Amino acid sequence: MTSTLEPTPELKQRVLTAMRMEPAAARPGVRKRGVLVLGICVVSALAIFVALGGLRSYDRPLLLITWTCLGWISATCVAAWVGFARRRSMLGRSTAALVAVVVATPLAVLAWKIGATLPFGDVMMTPWPMRGGFRCLGLTLAIATPLLVGCIVLRRQSDPVHPGLAGAALGILAGVASGTLVDLWCPVAYLPHLLLGHILPVLVAALLGAWAGKRFLGL
Repeated sequence: MTSTLEPTPELKQRVLTAMRMEPAAARPGVRKRGVLVLGICVVSALAIFVALGGLRSYDRPLLLITWTCLGWISATCVAAWVGFARRRSMLGRSTAALVAVVVATPLAVLAWKIGATLPFGDVMMTPWPMRGGFRCLGLTLAIATPLLVGCIVLRRQSDPVHPGLAGAALGILAGVASGTLVDLWCPVAYLPHLLLGHILPVLVAALLGAWAGKRFLGL
């Protein structure tokens, strides 16, 4: 029986064929292109954030803003390490690692947001009239879109084994990165609001990433 960790002969042939067909680019050129693409996407995301209001404290304690934002930043770093960082292997990350980041990240940021807010009282966790979460949903997806596009472009043809799952991990990365900015914009910690406005768009970004991954990340 062939080990799940051992690539099949067919997969090896596909990887070797793709390597022969893809012209080798000089590392400085690849690095410059990556910095340029990523820079454009990040600037676009920040421009959307600023255009829609930017940082708004709503009398939240600075410590609360810092503490909740730290959770989103940590999740972004982990998702970037698993989903975006290059490996020596042409086969990409393991299935287990990708599934873990796709499943665990939304749950982790939700638990962190609630846990970090509780010590500051329940003012932020009560229903806010006229703030159901749809604005946060739209803002998160708007910011995540250029980030996801940049990730897909830079990781093109990087995962011959499970491109859809790799794309979903990139969607999670884009979603939590945009969620970090939206957390600076939105003071609400009411659970239904969080689920609709902050967690759902991360899952939607993961679905979009899975679709894009199947089209562009495979060989």
